[in-house]
Formats: sequence, structure tokens, C-alpha cells
Amino acid sequence: MILKIELENQKFLDLDFDDIVYLTGIDHKKLWTVFRSLYYYFNRSPRLTSNIYGDNDIELYIDDEKVSVKNNDVFFINNRDSIYQQMQYKKDTLLYELLNKLNDDLDIDHAIENMNNENFRLEIKVQEFLDDYSNNLRINFQDLNYLEMLKNFLVLNYQEDSKNYPLEFMNTESLLDEFLNFLKLKLSKNSHPTWLVLYNVDSFISQYEKNNFFIKIKKLLSEYDLKVVYIGNNLENLPIDTMDLEKIVVAADEFDQLLPTDELLHSVKNNYPNEFNSSEEKFVESMQRIIPYIGIKEKLFLNNKDLVLLKVVNEILNYETSFSFEDQLLTDAETKFLED
Repeated sequence: MILKIELENQKFLDLDFDDIVYLTGIDHKKLWTVFRSLYYYFNRSPRLTSNIYGDNDIELYIDDEKVSVKNNDVFFINNRDSIYQQMQYKKDTLLYELLNKLNDDLDIDHAIENMNNENFRLEIKVQEFLDDYSNNLRINFQDLNYLEMLKNFLVLNYQEDSKNYPLEFMNTESLLDEFLNFLKLKLSKNSHPTWLVLYNVDSFISQYEKNNFFIKIKKLLSEYDLKVVYIGNNLENLPIDTMDLEKIVVAADEFDQLLPTDELLHSVKNNYPNEFNSSEEKFVESMQRIIPYIGIKEKLFLNNKDLVLLKVVNEILNYETSFSFEDQLLTDAETKFLED
């Protein structure tokens, strides 16, 4: 299917989009513009956007059909607070939805009933005390209900190394699994398509946890109606495989969506200066390293094999490659040092 995102007034980015798309590259402004459009489309703010996107405000389509804000659930994960917010009991958060589901649970109903019986006994005790001082006043404790208790009495902390901390002290990475568990439950019960928009995750998730996080996200993709938009400066520590190359969009002078792995590998072999021997898996690994440098105009310092591949891919996409060849050469002493 085709995802059509308005970036400015009647200027659209068209993407082949199935379940996940990766946007990366040297032009960070272009990447921000995509995130901005998605964010303000789903968080309606005509006061901010009408002068940029025109009288129709931001437009977003899938296969020429306008995406419904009402019938799509969207989570934007772009900083530490965006994870923190989902762990709060507030409307439209994952925790709010998770805890509210217990409202119809029979065990919860039974526990609330027992509490109200205790409240009635407490009411009698207080009334007996008050009767010593008043003939007319009557005590009444209102019955409790589960949702009112969540609203008025719930206090959340988080636990780490057997210690309880205020939620504000949260280590973001320690709650990634909780976030995904909550999301999985929502997906299993949800009738609406759910979107996960991830922007600049390297600023608040370590490279190791980033890899684990995406492995689990890709598992959810295979099981539920989830759509993922990844927007980041690079593709490091992402579980990219041979099926993902065509889902990568490079932001340079233009937006360029890559060909499927077999087609792009065939094109590289046809344009390579000598025979290019590589499996599809190894080719994807090499592409994952060079993609963030496609279209860059500054001089590059990459290993020689990556630099050759980058130049080939740049030529396929009509970009030039700038590098200083002298900087790629090693002295005899340096070569011998590496070999020892």
C-alpha cells in the first residue's frame, strides 16, 4: 500500500508501506518534517499548522483514503517522557487502559464489596462516637468503586534492585518491556489499527537495548495489526534483514526508497568496478552501515570496501561521493601493526 504524508502545503512524500518503514539519512531537517507531520496530524492543532499545510490542514492517506484519526490509535515515542507518560494513570495512556479493564473483573468486584462492608462497620463506630456529642448529625461513608479508587488513591512507583523509586526517577530502559507488554495487551484486544512512531530513540535508549526493543517490536508486527514508523539518524543495532531493505527510505537531497534486496544487489553487481561476491545477508549488513551516508557532500572516512559500495549506490541514486583517498592509505608500519 502507499502511505502519502503531506510535508508542507500540497508537498507529499509517497512511501510503499506495509507494516514498517525506516526513514534515515543525512538530512535531519527532512526527517524532522516527516515526524512533525505525523505528530500534528494525529494531535490536531489547526492553529499551529494551517499556515504551513494550507486550508485543508495536514493530509495523510493510505491508498488514497484519508487516515482516520478517530479509528487509529497512535503512540509517539520520541523522548524519555513519552515512555514515562505511558506509565501514568491518565486518560489515553496504556496503563490507564490496562487498569481500567479490571473494572468488570469478578475478583475486583468481590474485593470492593468487602471494603464497603468494612466501611459500613467504620461508619457505625464513628456514628457511636458522634452520638455522644450530637443528637441530629448522621455519618455516611459513600460506597467505594474501583474506578474512583484508581482516580483518587492510586500512587505509582517503580522498582529497581528491590528498591522503590518515584516514577519520575524512572530508568527508561527498565520499563521498555512493560511498555511492550502493555502494548501487546492493547493489540490483542484492539479493533483499531495501532501505529508506533519512533523518533530519535538513540537519545534515550542504549544501542544494546535498542536492538532488543526492535526484535520484540518486529515480533508484534508479525502477530497484530501494528504499523511502525522509525525515524532516526542511522540504522545501527536494528535487526534489519533481507526483507527490510525495500522498507528503508533515505533522506538526502531527495527522499529515496530502496529497491528490494535482490533487485538492489543485482544493480550493484552490474555497476561494481569488479566482480561483487556477496550473499544477500552480507549485502544487507554492508548497506546498513553505509545508508546513513548516502548523498553526503562532506569528505567521508569509511573502510575501503564500504566506500566503494557507497560510491556505487550513490551513482545508482544519482549522488556523488566525496572522499580523500590519501586518508584511506596506511603506511607500511601501520599495516604491519594491524597484521601483528
